[in-house]
Amino acid sequence: MAKLILDIEYDYNFILFGISCHERDYRLSWALNNTLHLELAKTEDLKIDTKKQKESLSHATFYYANEQDYLEYYLIANKGTMGLLLPEQKAADFFLLIKGSVTAETKILLLKAVKETSGVLMVFEIDPNKLKSKENLLF
Repeated sequence: MAKLILDIEYDYNFILFGISCHERDYRLSWALNNTLHLELAKTEDLKIDTKKQKESLSHATFYYANEQDYLEYYLIANKGTMGLLLPEQKAADFFLLIKGSVTAETKILLLKAVKETSGVLMVFEIDPNKLKSKENLLF
């Protein structure tokens, strides 16, 4: 009997910023809300099941949906209960993930605004297609 292999290609069509910050998650969320005029609110933690660990990873998550521009904003902590969400991005304390259609100009403006947010030490764009553990960002 022939073996069938299911090969699934996921769509990583979102913008991902890595944020280095010494602030707590709720303080960063508040600062981003003020700077970017968002309404990020705490949601259920992002849970990731891993093969190596018996317990699932849990990461603090904040969410805001901009219905006018059809954009979704997620602020996700990289450091969770049992490890990192994206181990290859150790410099990032948080990720700002933006789903939806964003122009290049808007992306540059967002990057500048996040850099100017109080408490943010560094912000950088990450290409999700180049990450080894990019599956952790699918939810």
